[in-house]
Amino acid sequence: MNEENAASAVTRSTRKGRNARTYRSLSVGLAGALLATMIALVVPSATAVSSASAPIKIGVSLTYNNTDFWSAYITYEQQYAKKDNVKLLGPLLSEASASLQNQQIEELVNEGAKAVIVNPETATSLAPAIAYAAKHKVQLISVDTIVGVGHVYMVVRASNLLYGQDACAYMVSQGVKSGYVLNLEGDLTSSNGADRSNAFAACMQANAPNVTVLNDPTVWNDATAVSDAQTAITAYGSQLKGIYSQWSSPDTGIIPLLTKANLSPLLVSDDGVPFEMCDIGSGTVSASQSQPANLYAQYALQYAVDAAKGVVLKVGEKGGGAPALQDVSYDNDTNLADPIVAPFVTKTAISLKVATPVDGLPSTEESTPVSNTSLWGNAFGAAHGGVCNAS
Repeated sequence: MNEENAASAVTRSTRKGRNARTYRSLSVGLAGALLATMIALVVPSATAVSSASAPIKIGVSLTYNNTDFWSAYITYEQQYAKKDNVKLLGPLLSEASASLQNQQIEELVNEGAKAVIVNPETATSLAPAIAYAAKHKVQLISVDTIVGVGHVYMVVRASNLLYGQDACAYMVSQGVKSGYVLNLEGDLTSSNGADRSNAFAACMQANAPNVTVLNDPTVWNDATAVSDAQTAITAYGSQLKGIYSQWSSPDTGIIPLLTKANLSPLLVSDDGVPFEMCDIGSGTVSASQSQPANLYAQYALQYAVDAAKGVVLKVGEKGGGAPALQDVSYDNDTNLADPIVAPFVTKTAISLKVATPVDGLPSTEESTPVSNTSLWGNAFGAAHGGVCNAS
């Protein structure tokens, strides 16, 4: 999600053969205990910044920590920090307040942070913090979100335009050519929500013009998403051919609604958390974009250390999560980015094809089978009893 800052938790109904569980209640402490063994196996030694000198102070400012994705991200970041001789200041949590986040970044700078990793509230909310940090020769690394209000050292993020097109391409490839598709939009003031929504709508219009897309803005609110899904199920019944949930949490409420109504539209979501891997395997979720929490943490921290050391990076140089660093633009502002590739996960590997791609994106892509053990959600689940028992 990952401005997937949902405001309320949705609990999965009890399923035959396994215990009911609440997916969004994972605390940072529990995540640390459960993930430590697994992360120790996947942290590559190549990122280590081993040194006998004092640790480098890196500040961390996040929006929320109350989702599986961000809880895992924080634990990964803590593990990498230990290996890279970094002292983390934070994470400070802004809880949907842009003004508080700007204030907290100033506090991190005043505490001596040599660089600050931030998951911005929105793409355009960081101007005061960027200006304050610049005065103190401190740079920001934006994780998961494009920044459109000034200079940051690096954006660590996957293409959310590709997320939207992948969801569309999957539906088109599976034969959705008519009827209705529900698009549960995130926050449209965020680059993530806007990119996913714009790409999905444009792709569906170009490649399945006879499908009516129902665009429901939710501002990443679980309860709103589930309520909107219920409305669409009631109104359109079997003519509802697909649901695109732009983050994973609503799945836990939508699946019981579909089961009760005896409907089986395609259900595509984003995140790649363990319960999505379980649900894709069982067939209750059709596909998910796996945002790699481990790579977001790894490379955000790596670039923070580079920024603290004054390393100058340029477009075209080798990236950490992508073949090459690129410029990304939002709201007429451009920043350097490492566009990490996020796998699109399906039950078995398939080819995703659209005749008319969006914004220069590829027209063909191969999905990753849910059985792939390298997917971060699978690794997370394997660390504590399997993806269907992860909580």
